[in-house]
Amino acid sequence: MKPLSESLMDLATKVKQFEESSAAAREQNRAKLQARREELGATLEHEGNEFETTTAELRQAAQSWWSDTKDALEHQITVMRADFDKWQADIKAQRTEQPAAAAEPAEPATKG
Repeated sequence: MKPLSESLMDLATKVKQFEESSAAAREQNRAKLQARREELGATLEHEGNEFETTTAELRQAAQSWWSDTKDALEHQITVMRADFDKWQADIKAQRTEQPAAAAEPAEPATKG
């Protein structure tokens, strides 16, 4: 059997080895965690930039679509107004012709 002091020295050595191993593992885990944190930060920044770019592109596409739609509607309304104005002018012309035609004396029918 070993003397108590030698057993205590062995135990102290094993505890020191365990502490060093534990510290090394803790530091390695801390380094891995930091690397993962940096990776996630970079990914998040990249995704955020990509999201902003996509959002800007979609906003531009929506504005362009709305502008085109508005222009098409305004053109159609202009065409419809022109057709309506022409129709009203035709009706007004017909109404002015009708009283003039009614005011003309009728020619007597000749028997012949």
